[in-house]
Amino acid sequence: MKTSDMKKLHIHFIFSLSGALLLNACASTLDPAEVCSLEWVSPRAERAIDAISKDTRGATKSLRRVAETYASGNTPGPIQLFRLSNAMSALSNELRNGRGMRDLKTLAGRCNDPKIISDSLTGFMKQQNLPDQMINFIENLDIYKNILNSAIAESQSEIAG
Repeated sequence: MKTSDMKKLHIHFIFSLSGALLLNACASTLDPAEVCSLEWVSPRAERAIDAISKDTRGATKSLRRVAETYASGNTPGPIQLFRLSNAMSALSNELRNGRGMRDLKTLAGRCNDPKIISDSLTGFMKQQNLPDQMINFIENLDIYKNILNSAIAESQSEIAG
């Protein structure tokens, strides 16, 4: 057999194999009713939150310290306010571009349930031991609302796309 014939045979084999694998993947697409059960979503959402937690450890520590300062009836000093500003920037960046948030968007899109994102983020803040007042403060910030709405819109576009 000629070398050119071997190459053609090899290419044909690769295309045939990849076609068979694609058909198999389509045939084994998971049923959303099964996939979106609490038992299926919870561990995936927890892994996403763990990624966010890991990537924002310093930021949440600064948020917690400012919250403690306010809770004790004091006003944060300039250095603490500077750290708060940096913490909010880091948190914002992670929620816009981080791996954990991408995973949450994928989950929300696959299950057509945008509350997966908002509920998971609220759970994340509670997991970080942020006081309820700080969680309410963050959730009422326009930047947080914009990030959340953008993430929900992206998850919904995954459904349509």
